[in-house]
Parts: sequence; structure tokens; C-alpha cells
Amino acid sequence: MWRPRLLVIWGWAGVALLIFPVPSHQAERIQGKQISQLQVPSGAQPQQNTSPPTNVPQVTQSAPTEEPPTLTVVLDPAHGGADFGARGPTGLAESDVVLDFARAARIALEAQRLRVLLTREGNQDPTYDARSAMINGLTNAIFISLHVSSSGPVGTVRTYYYLFSSSVTPAVNPATGAQLTHTSLIQWDEAQRSSVDSSRQLAFLVQTVLVQRFKGSPDAPIAAPVRQLRTITAPAIAIELSSIDVTDAKRLDQMAQPLAEAIGRAVAEFHPLSAAPTTPSGAH
Repeated sequence: MWRPRLLVIWGWAGVALLIFPVPSHQAERIQGKQISQLQVPSGAQPQQNTSPPTNVPQVTQSAPTEEPPTLTVVLDPAHGGADFGARGPTGLAESDVVLDFARAARIALEAQRLRVLLTREGNQDPTYDARSAMINGLTNAIFISLHVSSSGPVGTVRTYYYLFSSSVTPAVNPATGAQLTHTSLIQWDEAQRSSVDSSRQLAFLVQTVLVQRFKGSPDAPIAAPVRQLRTITAPAIAIELSSIDVTDAKRLDQMAQPLAEAIGRAVAEFHPLSAAPTTPSGAH
């Protein structure tokens, strides 16, 4: 009897093993792993892409361009201090009017991204040489002296550039009296001579713009021995408006803005580096 019972027990044991398998140690380890680890097949490592992508657009860096040096404009409100310049019938002083003109012109020039200096910011009276020295130590600069005449048709403007006489006094050695044929020094009173051509070009450009805004003005600039311009080594001009002889100061005030705009436009179109010859940086 025990043999049939033993067979029955072994049979039920085999069925139980088929239905409820005993978990192995490997299965227990797998059950403790994270899902992200189970996604990697056993014995395999994730592949890393070490080669650069081929579909990324390449950016070409262009060589930096060198910007031209900034032009400096030296505005010279004439007179100042005890020197009032021309006086009008109402007591209006030229020195005050041209200072207002210079301030308006500075705004217009700075709007062109130009550097602007004034030879005087208030009622000072720098000497001719002090005004010239301000620009003679600069490179890539131009000089504009502002004046108001005591007469002439009101609302007209004239531009001047320096005119030298045809005769040139040779430089001499003060010790020996011998003529100096080769020298790197520039005589102070002859400083403008090397920039006459570029000054003339600037004067024509400025007067062309001015005549469009101030009807009745001359079509061309005037060559004249303006004292302030003679001792400047850079392109230099003088602008003179008419006239201080007005009973209503507003007539001159109304000229400030169109004058400033004309100067700003003309200077922005002027290229002194290409027009002026290379000269020493200062006069002696």
C-alpha cells in the first residue's frame, strides 16, 4: 500500500514544482534592480557617440575689421572774456552769440559720432596760440572758428580758408644766419601752409551746404589771411554769419540750428585722412 501512496505524493510534488517554481538567486538580484538597468541587455554597455555630428552648421568667423580713427572737431567760438567782438545796437555781443552757435554745432556733430572739443566753454579768452595748440597736438582733426560780422545781409553766411602770400621767407639758423634747406620743424606762423589744400576742400564743402540753408550766401568760400587759421597744422576754416546789427536777437537765435545741421552734414562727408598730406603732429 505504501508504494502507491508514495507515487501519488511524488506526483503531486512534481505538479507543485511545475506550477510554483522556486526563485533562483539570479532572479532575486534581477527583482532588486531598477527599471533603467533592466533595459540594458546583460553584458552590454551603452554606446557613446564620440564622432561630431555631421548635420550641425559650421559658423565661419570673419576677421575683425579695423575701424577708422574717430575724427575730432575743434569748434572755436571767437573772442571771449573782455573781448566781446562785434556789438549790436541792443548790446548783443558776438562772443555770446558764437558760443551758443558752438554748443548747437557740438550736438549736431556728436550725433554723427564725432569727437568735439570747444576752445572755450564759457566766457574765457584763450590766446590765438592757445587755441591753435589745442588742435596741433591731435591727429585726424579739423578746426572751425565761428564769427558774427558787424555788417552784411542778415541771414547770410561765408566760409573762409587761409590764404598765404606767394612769397615764402626761408628759415634761417639764428646762430649763423645760414638758410636752412632741410628741417623737420614747422614754423609756427607757417603751420597752415601744409594743410591749405585740405582746408580749401573743407571750406568748399561747408559753403556748398550752407548756401542751401542760407539763401543769398556766396556760392564759394573766400580765401583770406584769417589770423586764427594761420597757426594750425590741420584743416582749418572760419565761418562768419551776418549780422550782429539786428534789433531782434531772435533772428540770430534762429540761425543756430540750421548752421549746426549744415556743419554736421558737411563734416560727416569730409575725409581729412585721404585729403590731407602727412604732416608732423605739431608746429614749433
